Amino acid sequence: MPDRADAPDRFERAILDALQDDARLSVQDLAQRIGLSTSPTWRRLKALEERGIIRGYVALVDAAALGHGQCVFAHVTLAKHDRDGVAEFERVIGGRDEVLECFSTTGQADYLLRVVVRDAQHYERFLQEAVFSCPAVQQIHSNFALREVKFSVKVPTGS
Repeated sequence: MPDRADAPDRFERAILDALQDDARLSVQDLAQRIGLSTSPTWRRLKALEERGIIRGYVALVDAAALGHGQCVFAHVTLAKHDRDGVAEFERVIGGRDEVLECFSTTGQADYLLRVVVRDAQHYERFLQEAVFSCPAVQQIHSNFALREVKFSVKVPTGS
C-alpha cells in the first residue's frame, strides 16, 4: 500500500478509474479521457505499474458461460494452526483452479474461499481432493450462491 507521499494524484486516480472501466484503452484514448497529453499519461501509467498500484491486466470471464455455474463460499476452520499445517493448506488451495479467492479471516472460520464448480458433484470432488485430504482442516461450512446480486472488481479511487 502506498504511503501518503506515494498516493495517487488526481490524474493517476482518473487513470485508475478509466482502466478499471476498460483496461483495453490505448494510452492515447486514456490521455484524452483524463485530459492530459500522451507522454505524461504514459509516464503516470508506468509509475502506477512500478509502484504496484496496478498489479496487472486481465479479461473478466463469465464462469457460467464456461460451465462453472455454481459459486460456493467455503468457510474453513483449521484444527492445527502450526506453520506446517497452515502452509500445507495454503499450498493445496493455491494450486486449485476452482478456487478464485482465498482470504485468511478473523471470526469463526480461519479462511473464506470463493469456489466455482460445474455442480454439487464437482464441489464434493473438490472437497475430497483438496480440503478433506488436508490434515490441518477441522471443519468446513459451505454456502451455495443462489444468484449474483452485484459483482465488481473496481476499487474505489477516491476521485
